[in-house]
Amino acid sequence: MQKIDLATYKRRGMLEAFKDRDIPFFSTTSHVDITNLKKFIDSHKSGFFLAISFLITKSVNLIPELRHRIIDGDLFEFSRVDPGYTVLLDDETFSFCDSSYVDSFKAYSELSAAKIKAVKDCPDHGFEEKHHMFFITNIPWFSFTSIVHPYDKKYGYIPVIAIGKYFKEGDKLLVPIGIQVHHGLVDGIHVGKFYQNLSNMCYSPEVWLA
Repeated sequence: MQKIDLATYKRRGMLEAFKDRDIPFFSTTSHVDITNLKKFIDSHKSGFFLAISFLITKSVNLIPELRHRIIDGDLFEFSRVDPGYTVLLDDETFSFCDSSYVDSFKAYSELSAAKIKAVKDCPDHGFEEKHHMFFITNIPWFSFTSIVHPYDKKYGYIPVIAIGKYFKEGDKLLVPIGIQVHHGLVDGIHVGKFYQNLSNMCYSPEVWLA
């Protein structure tokens, strides 16, 4: 990771304006067209969550602002950030699951599937260092048009992304994707770039998942 000089940070004014607010984050949801993605993963017998989380991870990492973190008052940019998931357990509780950003979908799928299996066997509710991560929560039981996540001041600069239940609208298959970010580091334009990246990848999954 690389330290960013706050004296020359172009968004310093916005950071100062939002960092001490009671609610310094904003959260939004958009429907993403996964028609082509679903056809591709069905034909290749790939798991939906592994495929969409891989594309989300790539989309997040393409946006520098989503890799920015405040740690002990200093601003850093990570060269990459890794995904962490919530994993449903057999007793209807859940575990955390820390995975890694891997550029190859095949390698990512194998690694993430193994990590998910491991926390199902031995759940993880730990609070070790998380600044290098972002979080994905999977909510396949219902669709939503908005979502807000719990806020922790220490890790409040970490983006949180939610995947809802996909649904049909005409000839399209859509999925709600929610994202919560700290407004001190991230603006709507950056969230818009994230959604555009993800939409482009879902439209041409053969480019990213083959």
